[in-house]
Amino acid sequence: MSAVGIPRRSVLSLALLLAAEPAFSNFNESSSSVFLSAASDSDERHWLKAFTIDNDQIKELYSHQLSARAHDVVINNMSDLFVCVARRPGKFLLIGDVSSGNILQEIEAIEGRHFYGHGVFSADDEYFYTTESVYEDQQGDNGCIGVWRVSRALTDASLERVNEFPTYGVGPHEVLLMPDQGTLVIANGGIRTHPDFEREKLNIDSMQPSLSYINRETGTLLEQQYLPVEYHQASIRHMDINTSGQLAIAMQFEGEPFLRVPLLATHQRGEAIRLMLAPEQVQSQLEQYVGSIRYDESGRFLVASCPRANVLTFWDAESGEFLKQLRARDACGVSAYKDGFIYSAGTGQIRYYDLTQQAITNFTTQNEFSNGLFWDNHLAVI
Repeated sequence: MSAVGIPRRSVLSLALLLAAEPAFSNFNESSSSVFLSAASDSDERHWLKAFTIDNDQIKELYSHQLSARAHDVVINNMSDLFVCVARRPGKFLLIGDVSSGNILQEIEAIEGRHFYGHGVFSADDEYFYTTESVYEDQQGDNGCIGVWRVSRALTDASLERVNEFPTYGVGPHEVLLMPDQGTLVIANGGIRTHPDFEREKLNIDSMQPSLSYINRETGTLLEQQYLPVEYHQASIRHMDINTSGQLAIAMQFEGEPFLRVPLLATHQRGEAIRLMLAPEQVQSQLEQYVGSIRYDESGRFLVASCPRANVLTFWDAESGEFLKQLRARDACGVSAYKDGFIYSAGTGQIRYYDLTQQAITNFTTQNEFSNGLFWDNHLAVI
């Protein structure tokens, strides 16, 4: 059964299916897919790692030591370039060739800016957009989109900064390109930061997260949505988009830990944000934190990783219904893959969960590749 066939099921029958306990199984096939992720090790060194899967074993393709911790690795639409982005409040971009792993360029953020760990290519791969902070402005909306032109020459490529736009908010985190290819959507997390204070959050009491939709060519604000005022401390951080233009939103709540606060939502342009809550016995255990969020390949179902709670949660994106949770220690990075999801963890493990068969494959790794390795928040796949 393929993932694209799942939407023909009724929600009830799917919920009954997902009630089953997962079994461990063997993936038992080679994959031509390439996976990229940031990672750190027990010696506090930071890495960019690329690997593939061969008969249930992770095979390293290449590895680069980084000057500091990274957050996400962004792959262009032609799947030949990657950009590794520094974690907030870092200041580096690393541009490389997907096939060879060769590093083509290293970039430092311009004066007065830091990155937030995310970026996105335009559909034609001619531009790259980064979320940034104009961090000396600690009063106004200091979120910024950096606009970089991609230059290509044979096997070489580089980024040149050509413009910037406001994000119409504070603390922009993830940025994605909408299916119309002309609109960027930005998760303004609402949290002020400054490199002099490392990762300290400077405005928890007054934060105001939002979604901003802007024209990627002019920077014009097209639409903005805010959370209800009682949830103003729910920082909008990560997103995914399905082919129908529905946006899935993951949040991290900075308020009191005992409050029952939605950590997930969906949004369609022109409508209000739709908040999603799990049953109380699940919601109360999520530690007010969602790490990553991804649609499956059908665009109907969502996985949201909750590494502090050591679970993955599964949702029906159409109805907003919670379906099930899966124990997964410190799992955060997730990517849609075949009939389910590949996920990575701070424990060094990488697993595949088959959504239709309710089966988990635990991949083995080469010792020199995985020894003391902790995968970071996101996992990219080609």
